[in-house]
Amino acid sequence: MPTTKQELSLLVNPLVPESVQHNNRVLSKIHSLTAFLLGISAGILGLQSGGGFLFYLLGTVVVSGLLHIFVVRGAQRGAGAGDYFPGNGEIVGIDENGMLAPAPTGSTIVTGGFASRKGAWRDIWFGGGVMGEALSGFVLGWAGVGGVLR
Repeated sequence: MPTTKQELSLLVNPLVPESVQHNNRVLSKIHSLTAFLLGISAGILGLQSGGGFLFYLLGTVVVSGLLHIFVVRGAQRGAGAGDYFPGNGEIVGIDENGMLAPAPTGSTIVTGGFASRKGAWRDIWFGGGVMGEALSGFVLGWAGVGGVLR
């Protein structure tokens, strides 16, 4: 039976589950802390209703954008977020025989080929509890500081 692309991806560029869990925890802590700080800021600014939630969404986009720049664009081997997050498990850049595609022009890869994990960028933008635990931290900081200042 021929190997699937997911099996080839684990052979070409393996991810250790403990490392992925650690990376997800770090991402979750970053999003939770920044959401709480955004909530405190929204409370100090006296933002209410839709304006406060718009402030949260814009702040989250900025933080996720910075993470994207530093993690995806700053990866050493050029595979970006796929070096740290699994995405959907499939590697783009390998053929049916398991051969790597040549490195793109201007890449930092000196030898070997280039492969990246498909959809790994979504883990940075939408992972880490952006619409779950981080949102509750935002509301807690927003309501707490807003209530104290009023």
